[in-house]
Amino acid sequence: MRYICDVENKKFPGMRLCRAELSDYGKVFAFLDGCRNALETIEFFYPYTREELENVLENGYFLCVLDKDEIVATFAVDTDEEYAKILAEVIRKGTGGRENVERAYEASGLMVREDHRGAGLASYLMSKVTEYADERGIDLCGVVFYLNKASISTFFGKKFLLSAIFEPIPGYKFVYLLKKFNFHYSKPEIYDRIKITEHEALNSALQKGFQGFALDGDALCFSEIGRKA
Repeated sequence: MRYICDVENKKFPGMRLCRAELSDYGKVFAFLDGCRNALETIEFFYPYTREELENVLENGYFLCVLDKDEIVATFAVDTDEEYAKILAEVIRKGTGGRENVERAYEASGLMVREDHRGAGLASYLMSKVTEYADERGIDLCGVVFYLNKASISTFFGKKFLLSAIFEPIPGYKFVYLLKKFNFHYSKPEIYDRIKITEHEALNSALQKGFQGFALDGDALCFSEIGRKA
């Protein structure tokens, strides 16, 4: 792995941030597979195929936090151009054409080992990934299982906006969280709170031009963010 910097963390001192490469495939796969199998709800992490993981490691930006040479957290940007176009189309349809982005590169592989949770590593990695996107002037899209509130909240914390909800694979319904390059907004007024399980109401709000920006228990908070920013 390619060393980037030391990770300042009071709970777990001595960790390092590294960029994984194709030669690290076995170590990265073992980490992701082990963490996924340990999840109480396995659907919270939809696994990479071998081809997808190899592609992100070779051509994307795959970050790992290491503690004593063991991976304890990951997050990545998938730079596949065709997939970025597909995600952009999902967002366009989800927002009724109001978010007309050309490409939305997936921010994927967010995982923190159970014994290292609660130390802010997910938020730390998301900051690093959004810095990478800002440097390159690209839009990002997080694709998250709709009941994974912890992950959705982490994306909201970095001002991603829930812009679509879609079921591309039977049994897997995802929310699509968009972060546009050089787009900033202050705390918006709440238009409505809609339970995360009320998919028709969520889609209706999205089609009207509203986007989710926060979680309030089991409800998503929506506002006209794109028009008021």
